[in-house]
Amino acid sequence: MKEMKKFKSINLMDNKGFWPEKAALIDAIKDILSIGHCEGQFPIKDFGRFCSPQWRDDEGLLVPWQSVDWYIYDSLDEERMQVNATTLLRNLTNEPWRDERLMGDHYDLFVLEEDLFLPDENGGPGYCVGACKPFSSAIISSHRIEHIWGMPYSCTKTEIMRQLCFMFGVPSHLRDDVLKRPDATAFCSNMCILREALNAPKDWEMLTEDRLKEGALCESCMDDLRKFFLSFEHEQN
Repeated sequence: MKEMKKFKSINLMDNKGFWPEKAALIDAIKDILSIGHCEGQFPIKDFGRFCSPQWRDDEGLLVPWQSVDWYIYDSLDEERMQVNATTLLRNLTNEPWRDERLMGDHYDLFVLEEDLFLPDENGGPGYCVGACKPFSSAIISSHRIEHIWGMPYSCTKTEIMRQLCFMFGVPSHLRDDVLKRPDATAFCSNMCILREALNAPKDWEMLTEDRLKEGALCESCMDDLRKFFLSFEHEQN
């Protein structure tokens, strides 16, 4: 089996384009690159509210893959009026743009304003703030954290930093100090923004306050992140 490439561009998309979400997105990426001691140029492409000239057909219907609107519409559960995070991640992972004749493989980082949910047979909270497929795509919803008094930028930045780390395979599943879930997700058990968070906005307020006081990542997660960026050198040699 071909080894998954790690050094590839991050493609940014959003469906608001407003501050503070946009500022949080850019600043979160800068902080993760800095914490990870990422040397050199990391390719980042900002597609904003992506919409190609062919985004609707002759009947006015959304054309698959051609706009941010289609990604949201195709993943929307009309009964719940929430976006299915599993469907959206699958659409991002399987998009035709990953063909080497087009964009090639890349990371997708998508910030949206709609509420997200993860299908959960075990009775979860009925929503999620973010989700990712490691080494492929990450999605963040501002819906439940954008109204935190005085902290919409900071809490959104916290969640974007979290999902970037999860997308980069941090924390490592091989560590003894991580909480492993049946769905293969792993959370840090230390003082770290990669701890498990379930209740919005309360848990995101707490994570953000800890980040501002203590720093974003524990030593173990910083080490995992730096190992991830070091792996770029091996791919390029």
